[in-house]
Amino acid sequence: MIRKVDHIGIAVDNLEKRLPFWAEALGLQVGAIETVESERVKVAFLSVGDARIELLEATDPESTIARHVGKRGPGIHHLTLEVADLDGALAALRGAGVEIIGDGARDGAGGHRVAFVHPKSSGGVLLELSEGPADTADEEQVAPGSAILLYLREPQEKMWGVLRRLDATGVAIEGLDLGSFDDWLAQLDPSGDDVMTGPSVVFVPMARVEKILLDRPSGALESLTQRAERRAGCSLAELIRRG
Repeated sequence: MIRKVDHIGIAVDNLEKRLPFWAEALGLQVGAIETVESERVKVAFLSVGDARIELLEATDPESTIARHVGKRGPGIHHLTLEVADLDGALAALRGAGVEIIGDGARDGAGGHRVAFVHPKSSGGVLLELSEGPADTADEEQVAPGSAILLYLREPQEKMWGVLRRLDATGVAIEGLDLGSFDDWLAQLDPSGDDVMTGPSVVFVPMARVEKILLDRPSGALESLTQRAERRAGCSLAELIRRG
C-alpha cells in the first residue's frame, strides 16, 4: 500500500523569508512553487534525495495552516506517504477503524490526490496520503532547462518559456508574456530565416511568484512547447537560440 515517504510538510509564517534557509544555507534545490486554492496555501517543494520538504504559507487567515501557525507557531505540520491507490488505501484504513479527516480524497499540489489521517488514529501525527497523477516514481521535476508556465501576482501576469534559474531569491525565465505567445508563434518560419523578437531572459523576485507549472500536453491538446516546435520545425533549445 505504501510506496515511500513523499515529503514532510512544514508550516511557515512567510515563505519568502524562510525559503533562503532551505535553498541557500542548506543548498536544497527548489523543485516547484504553487498556490493551492482549495487549501488556501502557497507551497514550495525542495528535493532531499528521493523525498522532499514542503514549505506551506497560508494565503487566508482562516485557513488550516494559518490557524496552525497562530496556535503552535511555525514548524512541522504533517508527514506525507505516497500510495499507489489512494481509494484502496482509504478503504483499507477505514476497515481497520482509522479515522479519515473530512470527505476523504481531494485535489492537492502538483495534480496529486490526497487525504489526511486524523492524528487521533496515528498517535498525534497528521498523516497525509498522496497519489500522483501518473507514475510518481518517474514524475518530471521543475528544473533549469524545463519549459514552464509562470504565474505572477501584483500585477497578475502569465509567462511561458524555459526556466534558467530557480532559487530562494526568485525565478529567471527565458520567455515571453503568455498573451504574446500566438503573435510570436505566427512569426516563426521553418526555414529559420525569419527576423523576429524572440524570448528574453527575465528575473522575477520570489514575492511575485504565485505558481510554476511544467508546460505539458493535456489529453489531445499540445503543450505550448510542442506547438512552437511543430511550427518552427526544430527543438525548443534550437528555437530559443534562434530568437
